[in-house]
Parts: sequence; C-alpha cells; structure tokens
Amino acid sequence: MFYQSYWIPQAFFYRQQDSPFPPVDISYFQQALTSYQTLLEHGSIIVNSLVSSPEKMRQLMDAAQASDDAEVDRIIRETGVPTVVETSYSPTGVTFTLRDEAAGIPCCTLTMYIRWGF
Repeated sequence: MFYQSYWIPQAFFYRQQDSPFPPVDISYFQQALTSYQTLLEHGSIIVNSLVSSPEKMRQLMDAAQASDDAEVDRIIRETGVPTVVETSYSPTGVTFTLRDEAAGIPCCTLTMYIRWGF
C-alpha cells in the first residue's frame, strides 16, 4: 500500500518590531478622497452640460478657435460647475483642470482632456 504525505503550511505571524515609520494615519487621505469625489461630480457637470447642448459645444470651439479666453471661461461657468475650472485648448482638443483642497492644503487635481479634432 502506498501512502503519500502532504506538507501543510503553517501560518506564521510576525510582529514588526521598532518600525522606522510612524503609524499610518488615513484621516488626510480620507479627506482628499472625499474632495476628489466632489471634483469628479463637478467634472461630470461640465461633460453633461456640453453633451446635452450641441450649441454650447459649437460656442466653446468657436471661442477657443478665436483665442477668446473670456468667452471660453463664460461658457464653462454657464455649465453651473461650482469649482474654478482652468481651461486650455489646442486645435485638437480641450483640457479642463479642476483643483480642490482638504484641510486647507491642496490635495487633488482632476484633469480632463477631451479631443475635438484631428
């Protein structure tokens, strides 16, 4: 008769001794993630507003083509987004940058590049 033996691994738990690093504190990270969720919502406001209005898209592209920064800013403010949006554009697309703070410290940036030409 043939018996096969199996090795069963044992769980070993190691306690980290004298770590050179401070204990992890997630509070700021949690605040930053919450702020980023807000930025995502604001980015969605911009996208949804433009998608729902071909005329607004046309106005934005015309203003960008004419390098009319004030008009571009006005069109973006009209979307109803409560965050300040930095807008830059080129012949091939537009970039929207939204920033936020957590606990008074800059924490997160949402940058959306949307192509509008070739």
